[in-house]
Amino acid sequence: MPIIEFPNPEHKAQMIALPWRRQIRRTWETALWQTAILTLMAVVLGLIVNQLRSDSMPLLGDWSPEARITLKFGKNILIPFEEAKDKFLTDAAVFIDARTPELYQKGHIQGARNMPIGDFDQLSDRVFMEFPEDTLFVTYCDGEDCTLSAALALKLKEIGFENVRVLHNGWSVWKSHQLPFQGAGEQEG
Repeated sequence: MPIIEFPNPEHKAQMIALPWRRQIRRTWETALWQTAILTLMAVVLGLIVNQLRSDSMPLLGDWSPEARITLKFGKNILIPFEEAKDKFLTDAAVFIDARTPELYQKGHIQGARNMPIGDFDQLSDRVFMEFPEDTLFVTYCDGEDCTLSAALALKLKEIGFENVRVLHNGWSVWKSHQLPFQGAGEQEG
């Protein structure tokens, strides 16, 4: 077997180290490709499962809080602010605050009744049974992500009231338009 002579000892060290570098590089390339393939397979599988589900999630769409409420509870559940204001001014709706009693006491839409969702089963007979079934109820809470009012509206529908709407982010929107309100330490607006 012929002996290879290296004129420079550094070249010998580089030649010996070269196969190990190639081996490490190949290992990393393989791992990266496998990761990419597994990720692609997971995305494709997720898309297939989503399409096969009866309650599949739309891939493109409006993901605003209003759209999520509409998607979850139905198209006719939200009431536009101007319509809610008109119903209030003509006394054509009963406003229901879905927040806690503490928040209700701090401030609420003038004349609104308080019905926290946790107390619904205990208080619904007393609060709602005095109203005819065709009464328009407008439920509200506070905050972009608050779903208490939508859950309350659904409970009202379950006990037979069909004319129920949700004023999304109702308390904040109401205050920002400086409409009549009541609350502890505050004057009626």
